[in-house]
Amino acid sequence: MTAANACAKQGLKTLVLEQNHHTGGNMSGFRRKGFYFDGGDQSFESLGIVFPILDELGLLDKLHWHKARFRMVSPDFDFHVESFQEVEAALQAAFPEEKGIPVLFREVREVSRFIESKMDPWSFPLLQNFSVPRLASMLPWLPKLRRWLSFDYRVKACSVIRNPGLRNWFTHIGYYHMPFIFFAGFWHLWMKDYWYPEGGMQAFHDLLAENFTQLGGDLRCNSRVEKIEHRGGRALSVLTEKGDVFSGDSFIYAGDYKRLISSILDPEVFKPSFVTKLERAKLTESLVNVYLGVSAGTEELEERLGAQHVFYFPNYDVIFPSAASPEDVHGRMWLALNHFGQENPDAAAPGQSALVLQTYSSYDWQNRWGIGDPRGQRSETYSRLKERVTGELTGLAENLLPGLGARVLYSDVGTPISSERFSLNTQGSSGGWCYDGRESPVYKFPFLNLFSTPLRNLRVCGHYSLWPGGVITAALSGKIVANLSSGRKPLKKL
Repeated sequence: MTAANACAKQGLKTLVLEQNHHTGGNMSGFRRKGFYFDGGDQSFESLGIVFPILDELGLLDKLHWHKARFRMVSPDFDFHVESFQEVEAALQAAFPEEKGIPVLFREVREVSRFIESKMDPWSFPLLQNFSVPRLASMLPWLPKLRRWLSFDYRVKACSVIRNPGLRNWFTHIGYYHMPFIFFAGFWHLWMKDYWYPEGGMQAFHDLLAENFTQLGGDLRCNSRVEKIEHRGGRALSVLTEKGDVFSGDSFIYAGDYKRLISSILDPEVFKPSFVTKLERAKLTESLVNVYLGVSAGTEELEERLGAQHVFYFPNYDVIFPSAASPEDVHGRMWLALNHFGQENPDAAAPGQSALVLQTYSSYDWQNRWGIGDPRGQRSETYSRLKERVTGELTGLAENLLPGLGARVLYSDVGTPISSERFSLNTQGSSGGWCYDGRESPVYKFPFLNLFSTPLRNLRVCGHYSLWPGGVITAALSGKIVANLSSGRKPLKKL
């Protein structure tokens, strides 16, 4: 939608074919039985990229942006992520013999200083006023950035922690083999740069869609593209599952890259080695989401949770579920409790609230959630496993919200199977290619990005096109590819 708005704003006749009934993908929201839920992302960072792009589109002031607060809870600690002083003090109080905490956080603070100096949430000089001197200002940081972009360095940095459980938690929490800069960067972002649009994520995407059509764009939902037709090294048209054919001068694909190379385009368009590399490439972890409508009002839930995002850690084991994980795996994991009451007053009726519980899961767990063959139908086993996970995550949440289970008015579960079905992200991946630089196909030159394809007039944007995947790079990729498609410099203002 960033690419579509940018193209339309530049006067290009632009058509968007969206496979779902509304835009948003992993960021979309939905209503059920009087409750509104954010389906995937519960808030997002700007990192000096998203907000400047929205400002260029004239949309930044169209919504009120609420700063999200975070709280961390375990059997040993309970603190809000408001400042490094508070975080360090709380961890030191929980582990008084641990001398490595201040040592580790000195390096974390250094990453925070880098982010703060280069990537203010509301303005990113490198993006807005790109120049050689501004780029040169990054040079002193390059040796440190090279270290920080490594998971091995994260292991080394966290080795100063002697408590084995705490060391394991620091080393592995987050996405699988996430580099040190992301581990440290999240502490900074949790404190200063996570945002929620008033009215919910879908309100944000509805605004993007409305602005696009007001600029003259043509948005067609429930229009799933099955094939991109091509000849002579150029894309000619797209074919939808309904049999509609649309031609154009330039094409932008914003979907799953594995799907692009396996079915949307003929595999022979790409080099066989490239196809093999992407087919084998790991993806970011999928999530399981439990959506609860509860008989607790906004004020009560806010008082008991104390923040919009609460991470509960029953232990310091960092588990990434897999096909081989036992049935009870989700009941032993960390849990995120997400609630935006005042920020989204229409999410529930008075005296009620919407609550979303999240943790990692696996598409292949328990023989693909009891379905087996990818073409198989959802089964009784699938329903039973969903009920089990609902009970386990609700049980974990009761450590912070006693009696929660008895107050549930509505519940549903979004599994990795659901995520793949609704967003078409392979295996329900939450952020494109994995964050491990050794595994990601979009990390080192010449594959820092996957904007171009062998077809001269077909480009790719979205969280598979630019590393690391996520909301920030999806928005940035949309701006860059829209500029490239209209013959402009990649970072030129819209």
